[in-house]
Amino acid sequence: PHIYSSHPSEEPLYALFRMGATVVSRSISTTIDQHERIHPSQLRVRGAKKAMSANITCAPCDDYDTFWSLLSDTLATCHNTSPVHTAEEIKLLRDRFPNNIKLYTATGCDNSTLAGVVVYDSVNVAHLQYIAASPEGKKSGALDALIMYIIKEEYAHKRYIDFGISTEQGGIVLNEGLIAQKEGFGGRAIVYDTYEMGI
Repeated sequence: PHIYSSHPSEEPLYALFRMGATVVSRSISTTIDQHERIHPSQLRVRGAKKAMSANITCAPCDDYDTFWSLLSDTLATCHNTSPVHTAEEIKLLRDRFPNNIKLYTATGCDNSTLAGVVVYDSVNVAHLQYIAASPEGKKSGALDALIMYIIKEEYAHKRYIDFGISTEQGGIVLNEGLIAQKEGFGGRAIVYDTYEMGI
């Protein structure tokens, strides 16, 4: 997607058109333009304030194993799926790219992990992936507070915050609840296209 380029660079799209490539899938992602930020919804703001009132702390974290357990449970329970990467794989990637892959968590007063987000940091974009919260984290607004912290503090200097796709089956199925949550932080749509070309 164009947000990942430092300069206009859609020559590949023109080349694909010239070569007769066709779009075979189109997924929709939610992105915040930090230069033209849209105000978050009152629901997201209230959630973040609730978490702050409960003294929930948002900070960088290196405990991938604890978060991966929470993430795996959440994905299995809510979506009948599992993370693309194992905890070992994401730690290997983090070790290879320590400045570009970071984990942020929201913790309660008892130091329990309530929510977490893995961020892939590129030149223009902070891409949020593996977003999850425990039932208590959802109830307390921990995830709202954590995402607000990432947007306004850790990555306020980035042009874009990209939440990733909210679609399945090559874009045919839209997870309306998921995209509504992401849009609640002030994000709007960009597309991730997949092309197919006969050679």
